[in-house]
Amino acid sequence: MKKTPYRCPVCKSDLAIEPGVGLKCSSAHLFKYADGTSVPVFASESNDVNEYTISNAAEIHDNALRWVFKTFSTSEEDLRENLLSRLQLKEGQKVLITGAGAGNDLPYLAKKVGKSGTIFAQDYAGEMLLSAVKRSNELYGLADYNIEFSISDATNLPFDDDLFDAAFHFGGLNLFSDIAAGISEMDRVVKDGGRVVFGDEGLAPWLKNTDYGRMIVNNNPLLNFSAPLEHIPTTARNLNLSWDPSYCFYIIDYTAANHPLPLDIDVPHVGTRGGSIRTRYFGQLEGVDPDLKEALYEAAKRKGIDRVSFLEELLRSGLENNKNDN
Repeated sequence: MKKTPYRCPVCKSDLAIEPGVGLKCSSAHLFKYADGTSVPVFASESNDVNEYTISNAAEIHDNALRWVFKTFSTSEEDLRENLLSRLQLKEGQKVLITGAGAGNDLPYLAKKVGKSGTIFAQDYAGEMLLSAVKRSNELYGLADYNIEFSISDATNLPFDDDLFDAAFHFGGLNLFSDIAAGISEMDRVVKDGGRVVFGDEGLAPWLKNTDYGRMIVNNNPLLNFSAPLEHIPTTARNLNLSWDPSYCFYIIDYTAANHPLPLDIDVPHVGTRGGSIRTRYFGQLEGVDPDLKEALYEAAKRKGIDRVSFLEELLRSGLENNKNDN
């Protein structure tokens, strides 16, 4: 069986092609192709539960986009070029787009990675994703580009760690069952130094209590969402937060990293208190009598050393005497 770029979302092992059927892992988890295609289905939203899962979902989505562009006085090309430029893609690279919908971003991404690059397009709504498959060839003319489609859950992506040069998502994040997991998964599959860019409805905070803000939130309650900064990975670098178009959709972009932020917690403080980040955080003791505390501070001052060093000296001495007494 031929190995694929996918991994099993259940047991995390490699997947191989079962000819004419789908993808299968060594633990016998089988993910069949969507009917009449070679698009693997890892997880799929039920049919007819929302506007993305009905038979004319792509057309409804196109209509909504036209309204956005006209209402906020922008063009599709300007908006998509603005968003995708933040990925900093180069020819030959590998990029993931989650929530790809009907594939409107595909021609713009193809132009950036070229025919030597690869685009992985994912969506949880099978109806939308299969529209993207059809449009990529018939409408966008991308038959000669490397595009891998999958119907899958963006909160449990079927890919190994550090696989992509960049990951992108715009629109639909507010509706994720687990927004934190969706962001974490994009971060997980992007290489160290790669780019993560995502955004969705979310009015800029300084506009929420204005007539402008109240009007558009009344029209679309999803615009009352806020940028999910609390879910940004702690390893993110060079993060930018902006809004476009018309401060109604937040956009977060950052550079992924697989190592923690630099922090030496043992650099000593020079001054009256003394200690370090480590001792101040991990070395906190039980409360003592306030008068005793003030007496300790005065004694440290008279001795000419910082409080932490003086306290540690007393504790070591007391522990040593206690050991000798026993």
